[in-house]
Amino acid sequence: MPLDADSPAPVLPDPPAPTRTDAGRALRSLDVRTLPHGGRHEVIFDSLDALEPGQTFVILNDHDPKPLRYQTEALWPDVFTWDYLEAGPALWRVAITRVG
Repeated sequence: MPLDADSPAPVLPDPPAPTRTDAGRALRSLDVRTLPHGGRHEVIFDSLDALEPGQTFVILNDHDPKPLRYQTEALWPDVFTWDYLEAGPALWRVAITRVG
């Protein structure tokens, strides 16, 4: 629905602070909260598939991504590690690293 000149702009939540590695470099992140529920896993799988060994990216989600983790482990056994950086209740941030 387009906004007219008299409509207030939508209020969006503040973006999370960039996630940093131990070396201080910013990690790439993917905020899946903005994606349609039916297409989230496909977008995440494309991002995972593009990672080189040792590379990490962080997903931001509005719920615990356990089903995604189970599906990922079934598709790519022993290829990724998952580290919860934040665990709810409103935001989950998970660093996923390709190890092999």
